[in-house]
Amino acid sequence: MSLLQMLKFHGKTGDTMADKNYLHTAYANSADGTDGFTTVYPSLNLLTGTSTKVVQATSWNMEVADIKYDKSLGGDLCASVMFNNADHASDLLRGRAVIKIETLDKNGNVLATVYGENVGYNANGLSWGSVSIDDNTANVKVFIVTDNMFQNAFYSCLKIEKGTTATPYIPSSSEVTTADWPKYVGTYVDTNPFSSTVSSNYDWDEIKYRVYLDGTPVGGSKLLSFNLENLKADTTYNVQINQINGNIESDKSESVAFKTTLPK
Repeated sequence: MSLLQMLKFHGKTGDTMADKNYLHTAYANSADGTDGFTTVYPSLNLLTGTSTKVVQATSWNMEVADIKYDKSLGGDLCASVMFNNADHASDLLRGRAVIKIETLDKNGNVLATVYGENVGYNANGLSWGSVSIDDNTANVKVFIVTDNMFQNAFYSCLKIEKGTTATPYIPSSSEVTTADWPKYVGTYVDTNPFSSTVSSNYDWDEIKYRVYLDGTPVGGSKLLSFNLENLKADTTYNVQINQINGNIESDKSESVAFKTTLPK
């Protein structure tokens, strides 16, 4: 029997599971869940050449990304960056930094501008925002904006991804390795629909399998059982899994296609 034949798929629309119980899942890089704790699985970076290395912006309104939009990227894009100002507070002295996202038409006219959260001169923090794409969008640009600091901001972990929510930093599909993904999965079940952000509330296990939905990694599991959430009704999906052994990931198993039977 193949791994895919053994895998259990639990389609869930995001409301409730059986008997009003909720399965909560988190991921981390350490066995106790404290290193790199997150309740959202990382999405692949659409940018190449990014890094966790801290660098300084070269101008107060520095363009750091310009991607050509096509419909395969979906209807929303999210950009994020980690500002690393705290260690340089004595040089920056005042002000703040923020990520800025612009959508442009084919003539270079700005259609929409979105700013993320401000991060102070003496703080480290993630600044992110998302933009909705319409039929007129040709390009999406991202800027690092330094506001009223004595020097330009320090940053790392630049990322653009599909969707409306920033997920933990990870490289692009052509750069990512098994070592970049979370190593441990934590779970617990209760009647509260909201997941805890306290790592000690989860039971942690080493990830043995990674699940792919339509070619995109969506989670990891210790066992051959995984909840696929927020599936669309009357939609066909392709699911594959990889087996994980330390930093070695097996080839994808054969793809299994299934169609949701959830009511519209």
